[in-house]
Amino acid sequence: MDLSDVVIYDPNWINPYGLELSSVIASCGYRVDLWCVENRSDAPGGVRLRSRLAIGRGRGASGRAILRRRLLGPLETICSVRFSQPLIVVWIRDPWDAFLFCARALVGGKTIFIHHNPISARRRRGLAGGLERILLRLSDISVVHSHRLATAAAKSTARVRVAAHPPYRETTRNVNRSEPHPRIAAEDPVVAFVGALRADKGADEILPIAVNAASCWTLRVLGPDAIPTATAERLSTNGVNCEHIGSGAGPTDQELLEGLTTADVMIAPYNSVTESGSLHLALSLNLPVLGYDSDGVRHIINGDSLAPDAEKFGRLLAAFFERPWPTYTRQATELHDKCAEDWKGILNGIL
Repeated sequence: MDLSDVVIYDPNWINPYGLELSSVIASCGYRVDLWCVENRSDAPGGVRLRSRLAIGRGRGASGRAILRRRLLGPLETICSVRFSQPLIVVWIRDPWDAFLFCARALVGGKTIFIHHNPISARRRRGLAGGLERILLRLSDISVVHSHRLATAAAKSTARVRVAAHPPYRETTRNVNRSEPHPRIAAEDPVVAFVGALRADKGADEILPIAVNAASCWTLRVLGPDAIPTATAERLSTNGVNCEHIGSGAGPTDQELLEGLTTADVMIAPYNSVTESGSLHLALSLNLPVLGYDSDGVRHIINGDSLAPDAEKFGRLLAAFFERPWPTYTRQATELHDKCAEDWKGILNGIL
C-alpha cells in the first residue's frame, strides 16, 4: 500500500472543511489520506478517502452502527499514521478521539491542530473541551485562519501558524459558476441564512433587520434550527416569509447547494464569529453576501456591503434588492492560492 505524506482527520458530517483542506494540500504535491464520515464519497485528485467515521444522527445509520464507528474510527485513524507523519486534526468530536490524539501526541506523534475558535466566547466546555485544550498544548503546530486570531491563540500555545481558510471548491465543483448570478426578482427575493441560529451568528438581529428593510422577501434558513414560531409571526407581519431546510441534523450537501444557488443574497449579521465557513461557501458560489462590519467578515466582504447595526443593515438590504452590486473583496481562486502557499510553508517545516 502506498504511504501518504499527510493524514487528515475530520469527523464533521456537515462542514466539509477537511475535504477542502485535503484538496488544497494535494494540489501542493503531497499525498493525502482523509479520514472522514461515510457520506463523503468524491475524492479530490491526490486524496485517498477513508470514509469510516460515524455520521450524525438522523442520517439513516442505526445507533449501533454510529457507536461502532465512533469508537473504531478514531482508533483506526491512529493505527494508520506513523509517528513521523503529521496528523492534521480538523475537529474534535468527543472525549474519545480527543484522548486518543492526546496520547499519540504525548509519545511524540507529529500533530497539527486546526484551532478554529481561539476566543474565550467560543471555548468548548466539558471533558471534550478540556482534552482539546491539552491536545492544543501537545500539538507541534496550531493553525488559525488570520493574524488577528493568532494573537488570541498564542495565549494557549506558542506554536501558532496562520493559514488562510480553504475555499469550498470541491463542494461546489459541479455547480455552474460561469453563469452570472440571477438578478434580484421583482417580487419576493430569497435571502439565505446559513447555520445554527446562535447569538454570535446574528440570530437575534434578523427581526430588527427585517423591520428596517421594510420590504417583502423570503428568509431561507439552511441549518438545524427553524425560526421560532413567535419570531416567524412577527417577521410575517413585516412582509417576510420563512423557509427552513435541514431540520434536526441540518441540510445535506445537496440541499445546502440548491438552497444557496437559488437564493438572491445571503445575510451574515455576525458579531463575534472567528472565521465563517458559510461565508467562504457563498464566496465559492459567487453568491452575494451582506454582513455586519466585524472582524470575521470585513476581510471578505467589501465596505459597501457592510453595516454597523440592524437599522443600517435593513436599509442596505432594501437597497440591494433595488440594485445589486458585487460584494466581495477577493475571488475564490486567490483564496485557494493563498491557502496553498500557507500550507506549503507549514508542511515543509514539519516533514
